[in-house]
Amino acid sequence: MRLKTCMAALASVLMLAPSCKKIYEENYYNTTNESVYNYEYYQKVLLDQKEITDDIRPPYLKKGDTVAVFAASNKVTKSELSAGIAKLKEWGLNVVEADNLYEDDGRYAGTQSQRILGLQKLIDNPNIKALFSARGGYGAAQVIPFLDLEKLKDQPKWAVGYSDVTALHVALNNLGIESIHGPMVNKMTDAESVETLRKALFGETVSYSFPTTQDCITGKGEGRLVGGNLSLIYSLGGTLFDLNAKDAILLIEDTGESNYHLDRMLTNLKLSGKLDCIKGLVVGEFTNMNQGSDKPINEIILSKVKDLGIPVMYGLGVGHGTPNYAVYMGRQAKLVVANDKATLTFE
Repeated sequence: MRLKTCMAALASVLMLAPSCKKIYEENYYNTTNESVYNYEYYQKVLLDQKEITDDIRPPYLKKGDTVAVFAASNKVTKSELSAGIAKLKEWGLNVVEADNLYEDDGRYAGTQSQRILGLQKLIDNPNIKALFSARGGYGAAQVIPFLDLEKLKDQPKWAVGYSDVTALHVALNNLGIESIHGPMVNKMTDAESVETLRKALFGETVSYSFPTTQDCITGKGEGRLVGGNLSLIYSLGGTLFDLNAKDAILLIEDTGESNYHLDRMLTNLKLSGKLDCIKGLVVGEFTNMNQGSDKPINEIILSKVKDLGIPVMYGLGVGHGTPNYAVYMGRQAKLVVANDKATLTFE
């Protein structure tokens, strides 16, 4: 059924190709055949996008709940997960493992089919209250199109992770389902970060406040917190799983990229109109970046957002560094950047 839907969507696009070409010509060239990129026209595609107003919140965890560890991306060993699984049990949780958790298929935790079936089985199990990613790497985007996530609207459960797990966050948040951007099982090493994850999962107050830096932009904004790893957001652009950031607060982080890659990805968000639709920006950690002859990261980001009239927050330890605080994705948040401090709170 899902394949038929995708094929129907593709057929619709192909049928519209001639008219799309005409629209493109009318909006990219004037009568003198000179390039006149119609920014406002292309913005309209995103500006007409509907804001997601659903807020489906999974039940907070309690001692005795059953949770699961899944592997949709890179392979992982038992020794890499032992400390993290022990921590979950220390919280009073029962832990089950995906059937493919320790499978090995090149870089992946099993074949694509094994990873799909392994995660879907956990999604379908009504007794499982949270899904913890074993690790990141690459591969989550391969399995997302084949998962039935719709049933999580009726039986929501927390999905936890970061980096490559951004693909799952985006898919869930586009459905109006909350998730948690936070430490994965193989990275439950920083006590402070792990404690924020426990608080988020068990329904304790989670908010963050940091001194305002020279790179911040003051202001106030409210909206769902969405986003995550910038490379994943960029790679999902133009697909059926493109991030809906309409009237949202956007979180970005990344690692191991050249600065010009950062510029490329932000330029895509700028030209697509996405940045014009957001109510605020939270800049997480950008670790192990390569500046080369490029401008510094803060200057690149500023060049894309300085004209938007939105608050921009720096200082939140979210991403591939330490600490890596837990934040609610898909939940209404308030971003206040004042002259002395920047604060992110959740409803």
